[in-house]
Amino acid sequence: MSLISLVKSKLQSRAFKDLFKLFCASENEANLQIESMDIVSTLVDNLEEAHHRNDIKLLSACEDMLKLIAEKCVPQEVLLEVLERIESSQDDNIFTSLLKVLQVILLRFNEKKVRSLEWSLNTIYSYVDRIELPDYVSKVGEAEEKLLECDETIRRILLLYMTVLLFLEPIWKTLDNKESIFKSTGLTRKNVVICFVLHLLGKHLLHLDTHYKSYKEDEIPVVEDVKTYSRQVVEDLISVMCNLLGDPFQLLPYGEKRMRWRCSRTRQNDSPILNIFMSEEKCPRLGLAMYHYFLLGEDLLPSTTPTVYAKHHIFEMCLYYCVTLMTHDQSSAHHKGIMLAKRLLKIMAVDKLTSDNLDVQIHQEFCTSLSKLIVYSSSERTRKDGTFLLRDYILQFDSKGSYLVIANLLKTIKHSGLHSYVSTIYKDLVNKHLNCVDEPDAWFVGASLKHLLLTEICVLIDGIGTDLVENSDTVITGLNVLRFLLIRDKLNQTGIWEYTTEIEQNYLLPLRKSLDLSKAHFKEEQSTVIQSRTSIKDSEVDVCVSVINGESVPEINREKKLELLNDAFNKFDLMECLLARVIDCMNSNPKNT
Repeated sequence: MSLISLVKSKLQSRAFKDLFKLFCASENEANLQIESMDIVSTLVDNLEEAHHRNDIKLLSACEDMLKLIAEKCVPQEVLLEVLERIESSQDDNIFTSLLKVLQVILLRFNEKKVRSLEWSLNTIYSYVDRIELPDYVSKVGEAEEKLLECDETIRRILLLYMTVLLFLEPIWKTLDNKESIFKSTGLTRKNVVICFVLHLLGKHLLHLDTHYKSYKEDEIPVVEDVKTYSRQVVEDLISVMCNLLGDPFQLLPYGEKRMRWRCSRTRQNDSPILNIFMSEEKCPRLGLAMYHYFLLGEDLLPSTTPTVYAKHHIFEMCLYYCVTLMTHDQSSAHHKGIMLAKRLLKIMAVDKLTSDNLDVQIHQEFCTSLSKLIVYSSSERTRKDGTFLLRDYILQFDSKGSYLVIANLLKTIKHSGLHSYVSTIYKDLVNKHLNCVDEPDAWFVGASLKHLLLTEICVLIDGIGTDLVENSDTVITGLNVLRFLLIRDKLNQTGIWEYTTEIEQNYLLPLRKSLDLSKAHFKEEQSTVIQSRTSIKDSEVDVCVSVINGESVPEINREKKLELLNDAFNKFDLMECLLARVIDCMNSNPKNT
C-alpha cells in the first residue's frame, strides 16, 4: 500500500498517533519525499473539513502534521501546494492555518530563496487585497470614524492584519539588519518584506481612523481618546518597518526620485530592475506616502531616529508624499495629505522657507493639488482644513517667497471664492508690514503691490461683460482691498496714491458700466419670471445652475429662481456701496490737501 493510501486510512480511522509515527519512521522517509505534495493536499482537505465540522482534534492534528511535513520534506514542493491552497481559499480560518505551515517553510529558506519569499508574500497580500470595504466607509464623517471598527468586514480585515503580523514576526527577525553605510536596494529578503508591509499600509488602512493622542504623565486622558485596533495595527506595522530599515527616513527621497524618474528615464542606476524601491509594482507610491504620513502625521517616529536630517529637507521630500495623497482617487487619502502637510509646517516652526525653495517643481504641484481640494472636495472637513493649510503654507515663506506663491495662485486660480481668499491673505500681509516699525518690505508696497492690484486683484476677467454674480467674491474683495489701502495708507507708504487714476480708468469705471448692464439684464429676467406666473408652469422654467463637488442639484422652480435673482441684486447693491466708498476715499486724496 502506498504512503498516501496509509495516510488517508489513518485519517479516516482518526488514528492520529499512528499517523505521526508513520511520518517519523525512517523507512517511510523516501516515500514521504516523493508523495509530499499529495499528502499535503490530503491533509489540507481534511483541515478544511475539520473547520467546517468544527472538529478541534482533527484540526489540531492536521495543522501539526502539515508543519511536520514542512520541516521534513523538500520545502519548494510543499510551498507550491500551500500557496495554491491559499490562493483558492476563501475562509479566514483555513488561511490562518495555512499561514502556520507557510511560516515553517519560509524559515527554512536562506537569502538565495528570495523569490520564494516574494511569491509567498504576494499570495498573502492578494488574499487580503480581495476583501472590499463597504462603500460607506470612504464617506463617513469625522465623528463616525471611530465607529468603523464595529463593521464586520473591518473587524475581519484588522484580525487578518494581526494574524499576518504574527506570521511575519519570526521571519523578519531572522533577517540581516546590521547597520551599513550603503543600504542594499536590490531584491533581498529584507527589502521584499519592507515592500510587503508598504503594500499593507497603502490598502485598507487608508480609510480607517488611526489617530491617537498620547498623554504626558501630568495629563489626564479622556475617554474619547482611546487606542483603536486600527491604531494598534499601524503601530505594529511601523515598528516592523523601522526595525528593518534601521533609519526610518531611509525611504524619504523616493517620492522625489520616482517623480523625476518618470520624467526622465535615462538614469539606469535607479531603474526598477536594480532598485526595488523604484518599482510601482513592488513598492507602491501610496504605501510610501502612508508610511511617512504615519511616521510624521500620526507621531510614530521613533525616538532613536537620526537627527542629521535638516527640517527643510524633510519638508521638501515629504511634499511629494502629500501630493500623492491629495491626488489619490480615494477621498480618504485627501485629508491625510493635508494632515501630513500641517505636521510638516509644525516641524518647520519658525524656520522660514525662502523663495529659492520655489525653484523645485513640487511646490507648484502642491499648491495646485491643494487648491483643487479646497474647491472641489465633497468633504467639508477637507475643504476647511485645506483652506487653513494654504494660509499657513504661504506664511511659512519669507517675504519674497510669500509674494511669489500668492502671485502664482492668483494667476492660476479660477474659482472666485478661493481667489478672493488669497487676495485677502495678501492684504493682511500688506497691513502687517505697514504696522512694522521698520520700512515696509518691497514685496508688499510699490511696484510689487501695483502689479498684483492691477493684474490680479482689481481686474474684471471679461471686462464689462464679466459675470458679476459668478465673480462676486473676487469683485467684492478687490473693492475691499482698495478701500482698506486708501484708508490705511494716508502716508502713501505703499505708493497707491500714485496710480489711483489708473485704477479708476482700468477698474472702477468698467465696473460701474458692468454693474449697470448686469442690473438691467437681471431686472429684465426678473420681469420675465414674474410674468410667467400664469403662462408657464413652475416646472417649465429653465435655470442654469453650476454644479460643484459632484453633488446633485434639486430641481429649481419659479419661486426659487426669484430668490436667486434677489440674491444677485443684493450682491449688486453691496458692490455699488463699496464702489461708492472707494471713490469717496480716492476723492479725499491726501496729496490734494
